[in-house]
Amino acid sequence: MPGDESDHPVIDLHAVSKSFVGTPETTCVLRDVDLTIQHGQKASLIGPSGSGKSTLLSVMAGLLRTDTGTVAIDGVAIDDLDDGERAELRANTIGIALQSDNLIPFLSAAENVELAFAFSTRAKRKRSKARAAELLGRFGVGHRAGHLPRHLSGGEAQRVALAVSVANDPSLLLADEVVAQLDGETAGHVIDEVLDADFAVLYVTHDLALADLAEHRFELADQTVRLR
Repeated sequence: MPGDESDHPVIDLHAVSKSFVGTPETTCVLRDVDLTIQHGQKASLIGPSGSGKSTLLSVMAGLLRTDTGTVAIDGVAIDDLDDGERAELRANTIGIALQSDNLIPFLSAAENVELAFAFSTRAKRKRSKARAAELLGRFGVGHRAGHLPRHLSGGEAQRVALAVSVANDPSLLLADEVVAQLDGETAGHVIDEVLDADFAVLYVTHDLALADLAEHRFELADQTVRLR
């Protein structure tokens, strides 16, 4: 079970390396990466395109297994867990918002958010409609609640996906370029909403001004992570 917030960082990577086997050669994406985020901490991640930022987030979420090194979520070493145990820990602890919105196409925006409560406590499920409306409103897409994903713009779909990812009050939000399709003012509003939340955040962005809004700023380059 996850530990007490005072006992463990929400995420702790130590000496993590990850490579992908291909033709004609193996490509090393991450090498001896150390990264720690405490509960409630807000951090950004920048780096050149193709540097491995999405891979790093997938490793942190337990979607990809490391080649070497350790990943601990709330004090639990996920390297020791099977796929089902990883999925359960991820569902209870981490919100993931990816570049592709990953919305269910035949459900409305509100229904996509409500679905995130399917495996929650009965009390949370009872207020799922109100919570969905609240989150969509916070991210500026409340007026699109009844629309299917195909009727949303790319930026609107990203904001709905972000609402889905935080619906269960995660301990950590991992967000990968979720404001890339938004204008500057709207992107700033969305980032402000995320930074005002109680949970810890690591968000990937190419916008240095948005990156600088976080209290901690990481950079991924040359296969490793460093504080900026």
